[in-house]
Amino acid sequence: MRLEVLDAAGLDTADALARLMGSEALLGRLLGKFTADENCAKLVAAAEKDDADAALEAAHALKGVSGNLSMTRLYELTARQCELIRGGDWPAARALVDDVVAEHDALVAAIGDALA
Repeated sequence: MRLEVLDAAGLDTADALARLMGSEALLGRLLGKFTADENCAKLVAAAEKDDADAALEAAHALKGVSGNLSMTRLYELTARQCELIRGGDWPAARALVDDVVAEHDALVAAIGDALA
């Protein structure tokens, strides 16, 4: 696994490995599951349908996964998005969707490179 590729993409590998007792194998398995996760697509679909409740559910799930995997930038974006939705500012939360997608897609690409 190429940790420097993951670090460059916004994944704090030192923090992630500390949580996983240093197991690169476990980190690799969890990252593989992240690439198959559908919550980013669900977030996009919710935004297209103007469904704040579904968007909150997807953003919250992404926040949890990204936090657990030390994906700092994605975590910060989704945490902000959840706060905005809960605070009643759906337009501002919806405006973050493109940023979330870009960060998510960059991580997925980096994971593919790092695990290849």
